[in-house]
Amino acid sequence: MRTIYRKYGNIIELTSIEKEPRKVRVYAPRERRTVYKVRRQDNIRRTRQICVRRVSAAIEEFGVPLLVTLTFKGDASDASHANDSLHDFQVRLRNKYEGAQSLFIPELSPKGRIHFHGLLFNVPLHLGDTRKGRRIVSYGSERESRELATLWGEGYVDALCTDGSGRLAGYISKYVTKSAGEVMFSAMRMLRISQGFPREIVVRDEFLVEKLSMHYASKKPFEEWERTNPFLGKITRKKYYQNEEL
Repeated sequence: MRTIYRKYGNIIELTSIEKEPRKVRVYAPRERRTVYKVRRQDNIRRTRQICVRRVSAAIEEFGVPLLVTLTFKGDASDASHANDSLHDFQVRLRNKYEGAQSLFIPELSPKGRIHFHGLLFNVPLHLGDTRKGRRIVSYGSERESRELATLWGEGYVDALCTDGSGRLAGYISKYVTKSAGEVMFSAMRMLRISQGFPREIVVRDEFLVEKLSMHYASKKPFEEWERTNPFLGKITRKKYYQNEEL
């Protein structure tokens, strides 16, 4: 039995694996053929988990982000062009605001137009609108200055202030599940994360993990699931809120 300890935000995740994974050497085929098809459900689930962990870690390190949507004013059906445009925007954002970090997920509208939902960290919060429920109570400076729209250079940017709560990670990650079924996005990464974006803390050392696990042994997890894998055997995952210091 092997246990992996992860920490992201105020969440502690303990994953127990029954069997040790075997090291298998994989030989690449001589000729690679590009075939685009719908992603597997386990890959979608894993990508969403990564999104939640990375966003939670970023909120803990950087604080409150802006929630933004990038849309195209022209043709928005070319995935390759959209991919390149987003990369250029992330580079310009880092050049404009020192220490800026971003995470984006593509989505396809009912009319087949590509747009991106994302979070911006270490950028001025006054750029975003403030919303209470569904009503905007104050407008951000982005509506007049168009700073983000200028950096985007492809159309429009909708910026919204957030409360920086942990629920934000679950909200943004839902777009992974929503968009991963689109064949158009099979050639794109579902998570476009800027360089230097925080990662979760992972501990694999058996002695240290055992000590950390004992601290939460008497606590009740707020989420728990169990699955069986043909190669790894039974996998159990438990999540706790970090309310006490070790």
